[in-house]
Amino acid sequence: MQIVKGIYQLAGQPYGVSSNTYAVLGQDSIVLVDCGTGNEELQLIEKNMIEWGLEEFPISHLLLTHSHFDHSGNAHVFRKKGTKVIAGVGDAEGIELGDERVLYYSYKQNFVPCRVDQKVQDGDRLQIAGLEFEVIHVPGHSRGSVVYSLMYKGKKIMFTGDTVMAGPNGQPKLGVTVAEDFNVDVYLQSLKKLSKLEADAVLGGHFQPCLQNATFLLRRGYRTGLIELRSPSIPTLQS
Repeated sequence: MQIVKGIYQLAGQPYGVSSNTYAVLGQDSIVLVDCGTGNEELQLIEKNMIEWGLEEFPISHLLLTHSHFDHSGNAHVFRKKGTKVIAGVGDAEGIELGDERVLYYSYKQNFVPCRVDQKVQDGDRLQIAGLEFEVIHVPGHSRGSVVYSLMYKGKKIMFTGDTVMAGPNGQPKLGVTVAEDFNVDVYLQSLKKLSKLEADAVLGGHFQPCLQNATFLLRRGYRTGLIELRSPSIPTLQS
């Protein structure tokens, strides 16, 4: 589906799969953000590119928000077709090795390691297809999680991966805490960092896009983190 003119959701909850894949139409190519895992999601991506008339454009770059299997598992397929793969410096090694950092133990199929062509860090600016993506390092959910911030036709669009998302009823949802490199204190600092930023839209790694009150979602995300991730301030009474 088209989220705003020129930005499309190709896979995810509206299509009956968990992880979101987005496409941004640049001057002469498509930039993908995350890529799901498995044939079902690949077929969805291909079908929806045809549906929206995007198949005539090459996919020049794939921006991975983090290393987890459900966001990076199909990266090797796109790279074989000539797409350049980009990921945060803290997660790139896991993607290249296919080790526990991709949560391979959570999925039935094997993770196929994929070379990362460009490893990015906080403050980097990516000039791709006439677009400029700013990289914001938000570790915690994984060591190298990043947000890609894009000014697109006068709107600030943030691709936030699993760091903070718009869940049911638009309430903030956080990424799972099962990864070996999950770090609660670092995650809270990343949520605090995002709470000080502004956005017109937040496109998360799961659930639905947030197209209104996106800045408020970022602020509430930090509050949600304080509630859900901190140890309870009042200890449980022991009988």
